[in-house]
Amino acid sequence: MILTIIRTICIFFAISPLCLAQTPSRTKLYPGDAKPRKNTGSLVSSEQRVGDVLYQVFYLRGQKAREAFRVDIGSYDKGQLVSDWNYGIILERDTTGDGVPSYVWYGGDDTGQRLLWFLPKDGHYECIDIFKSAESAWKRKLGRAAPDLGEVFGDYMVDDVTWDRLTRLLTVSVNANEVEQKKTQTVKLTMAPSVFMNCKR
Repeated sequence: MILTIIRTICIFFAISPLCLAQTPSRTKLYPGDAKPRKNTGSLVSSEQRVGDVLYQVFYLRGQKAREAFRVDIGSYDKGQLVSDWNYGIILERDTTGDGVPSYVWYGGDDTGQRLLWFLPKDGHYECIDIFKSAESAWKRKLGRAAPDLGEVFGDYMVDDVTWDRLTRLLTVSVNANEVEQKKTQTVKLTMAPSVFMNCKR
């Protein structure tokens, strides 16, 4: 009986690392089929004009007076609004393991696009510009100026963005378009939080 218990315990400890290794820790922050949403399970949004700038303002659901964060989505030029066509939250998930959701916001039109990652930090949300972070990593890795990764139909485009919570590394895969394929197939850029680029205010 005792030998059976000991054998069972040994088997458990032998396979437990395998179980832990299979625990999902990677989150895709830029799924290609995602549809931007104005509201999520924990956020509601409204649009607010301040001067000549139009913002999408996000509030924690049930706490209308508590603003979580805001994103500029357009501006007025001679009374005419020029704004993103498609914008909103594409991912709501606890990516840091602290029980508080993070958010990925996408916005763009036929000329440019942005991908912003809002991470909880000290009671507020810090905004990370994923494309700008990848451009900075490109320059460090390849030693030359990075392409504009937010440009629609540019020479290069971001294909995949993945965050690994255990290693705390962000990986961005950049693919060349058909014209540039002969030069570079895919560039993988890996970044630690210490080199993330914050959003411009």
